[in-house]
Order: sequence, then C-alpha cells, then structure tokens
Amino acid sequence: MHPRRSGSRYGREIAVVLVVKFIALYLIWSIWFDGPMRKEVGAERVAERVYSSQPVAPGEGARNAARP
Repeated sequence: MHPRRSGSRYGREIAVVLVVKFIALYLIWSIWFDGPMRKEVGAERVAERVYSSQPVAPGEGARNAARP
C-alpha cells in the first residue's frame, strides 16, 4: 500500500481554489471593467446641456453649481 501524503492533497485543494478564483476574477473584470471608460462628448451635446431650460438633476453637478 502507498502511504498517504496529506501535503499533496492540500496542495491540490489550494491549487483548485486558486484556479477557480482566477477564473472568477477574470469573469468579473470582463463583465464590469472591460470597455470604454468615457463617453464621447461633442460640442452639440455640451451646448444642449448648457442652454437647456431643464433643471440639473441631483448628482449631475448640483453641488458644484452651489459653490461661489
């Protein structure tokens, strides 16, 4: 009979867990962080936003507009 080595079993378990974690991190990265970070903002869009008569929604610069 072969003697059981407990170290190799734990090493395999750690290796499997690490592989699963790397796969999960790759999937998370590809879903949420892989893509364009900025929108293209043209002059027409800026002019429309500046000259529109609609109030600015909270969180879209209302804090900056209140400062002197």
